[in-house]
Amino acid sequence: MASTYKEPSAVLKRLFLPPKDPSLTLSSDYQWLVITQEPPLPTIEQLAKPEEKLAGIRFDPALFTPSRLDYATSLVLQHMATGEQQSIELPSNSEGIRYIRFHPSKPYFVFTCKVKDETLLELYKCELIDIDGTQQWVVEKVSLGEKRRMNFVYGCAYQFTSDGEKLLVKVIPENWPVEPPKEPVSTGPAIQMVAKDARKAPGRTYQDLLKNEYDEAKLKHFLSTELLCITTSTLDVKLIQQSKGGCLIRSLQPSPCGNFVLVQLTTQFSYSVPMSRFGKDVQIWSLEEKKSSSGDQNDVVVEVASLPVDDEIPLSYDACSRHPRSFHFHPCHDHTVVYVQALDGGESLSEPFEGDRDAMYTRPLDATTMTLASPTKFAGLEWRYSDLDFCESGLGIIEEYRWKDRMERKWILETDGAKRLLWQRSWEDRYTAPGEPLTRRGARGRYFIVQPSPTSIYLQGSGASALGDRPFLDRLDFGEGGKEEGGGGGTKTTRLWRCAAPLEGELDVTKEVDGVAPAERKDVYESMVCLLPSDNDTIMISREGKTTPRNYFLTKLSDKSEVQVTDFQHPQPDLLGITKELVQYKRDDGVELTANLYLPANYDGTPRPTLFWAYPREFKDAKAAGQVKGSKHRFVSAHWASPIHWAAKGWVIMDDFSLPVIGEGESQPNDTFIEQIVSGSTAAVNYVTERGVCDPDRCAVGGHSYGSFMTAHLLSHTGLFAAGIWRSWAVKKT
Repeated sequence: MASTYKEPSAVLKRLFLPPKDPSLTLSSDYQWLVITQEPPLPTIEQLAKPEEKLAGIRFDPALFTPSRLDYATSLVLQHMATGEQQSIELPSNSEGIRYIRFHPSKPYFVFTCKVKDETLLELYKCELIDIDGTQQWVVEKVSLGEKRRMNFVYGCAYQFTSDGEKLLVKVIPENWPVEPPKEPVSTGPAIQMVAKDARKAPGRTYQDLLKNEYDEAKLKHFLSTELLCITTSTLDVKLIQQSKGGCLIRSLQPSPCGNFVLVQLTTQFSYSVPMSRFGKDVQIWSLEEKKSSSGDQNDVVVEVASLPVDDEIPLSYDACSRHPRSFHFHPCHDHTVVYVQALDGGESLSEPFEGDRDAMYTRPLDATTMTLASPTKFAGLEWRYSDLDFCESGLGIIEEYRWKDRMERKWILETDGAKRLLWQRSWEDRYTAPGEPLTRRGARGRYFIVQPSPTSIYLQGSGASALGDRPFLDRLDFGEGGKEEGGGGGTKTTRLWRCAAPLEGELDVTKEVDGVAPAERKDVYESMVCLLPSDNDTIMISREGKTTPRNYFLTKLSDKSEVQVTDFQHPQPDLLGITKELVQYKRDDGVELTANLYLPANYDGTPRPTLFWAYPREFKDAKAAGQVKGSKHRFVSAHWASPIHWAAKGWVIMDDFSLPVIGEGESQPNDTFIEQIVSGSTAAVNYVTERGVCDPDRCAVGGHSYGSFMTAHLLSHTGLFAAGIWRSWAVKKT
């Protein structure tokens, strides 16, 4: 007798089998919205496909893509200002599309099409052209050459150059074997060697590492690529000669001028770390026809760095590689390489050290002689480098951090390398978070911090407060300031927009727009998507309520006028009637805790079986651990990673209930991990039991990864829970 899979209940079918919410992509000029629709869940056939697991990556060996991808089955273009839509007819042999990438400055994008019933992906372009006086989006197939196949195993196979004149495409090398090498009969043990002068360092646990030379051979087979250069106006294709025969391209970054590409190539393998830490060469390739010393055309390679395997980084969270890292082109210069290097050997910041620990260097490329200048230090940091963004003016914002007390600093970085402190604060304190600099695609396709004036920037943040998250947009004026280290003329922050204030709760008017209480209050959650470049006065926001799905609006900052962009309907009517509360309670040591409490529709007030879902979080500050997170006004929806669907079956849900693990002073959070998660869980169970909504004899607990680790300990060390769910168990914790 043939057996089949058991089917879920009718309510779960209704929740998870309808199409997912549409996905949205904005065009580079912010004038068009691409709306795509993906299937709700992967099929059994997709899940059963063969999968390779090598060097920390998982991929489909037949398609040369990441494992278990889904593909959009519809494509609609909508004009932001007019709302006019055009439905794009997909190719007749299409199973679906993916990897939409926009031209940096034109109404033009490319996408990948999965050919129906074949292990083949094809490349298409879609361009807005004039047909008899009417603007229409037209699809055209892009030929890569006979039997050429794209390689998506380690990232999207294509990207535009900064000027948009070329499209770079990673393809499987010409005449490459169809099948990977066969596994040889073992002739001896797998041997690992320690490099000379290597320093001792404990190792982390990673998944899917290489195990032997056969794994190495397979990885080379699947990752080897050649690079094609396609002229976007004519679709002419040529091979980038530096890649001929195949190489292991880890990353590509076109130069701002569009004539060069910064390439990182894997050169050395390891059995103890994933591919992201393999040895690599960093090179600059010319995309122009140039002659090298050998006389060959277009094969000029400029060596930037050659780095060994990075398998000796100390375990501390603020330790780093002792080798140069974070290579990229300076966005304000035609072809200048920027990188970071630790001056303290990459040790933990708890180790004593005098002077700068991290430094940033620049190396301009001479495009005539194809040589790099010697490194020039242009910024030093006392803590560990975190991030660097630039304004189109050349001004930079650089960030550093210190893990032991969760501190961060942000500096204004002048064009001459002088720094001015913007702020120093604990990133655990969400209530005082000033936000992050707003970036937007600008000149030559690069992303820059937006400046309304030469001495100001925009900041956007989540707006955490005792009433829940209320995202905001601010203008930060920092004045001319001094040029000395840490000098400045003070800053002034002006609030331009904030999520609507809820109906209940006391407001701090100093954090409202114009410093006054809003005239209208409503129970919704709003978030800023982008600031449109047309006038720096129009923002795109999303808005949702507990029973109203997320939709998008264009809002004027000056007069508060508004235009609705989308009108998506409720995708899961079975969740209507489920109530959501953001509840607060205390641990036995007084630490404030929060949770999202969901009660089933038509709840009759009787105790119900209750599912507790959490992910422990580490803190150095008990006050920060007790801050409210999230918003009770978010749309109630169910997805595969969420426990909310249990409420549709009559359960009570305590979702994302706080489980802070605090280690103040010299103590580390995990020193008392078990005691603290038991205390937090006991407080959560007691709260809902005392409210009369939870049957304490029918409680279950669950979580993902670290939450699975938590679940195992709660089942072992308490009698609170009758069952547990652990997903992607992270068991090796010390």
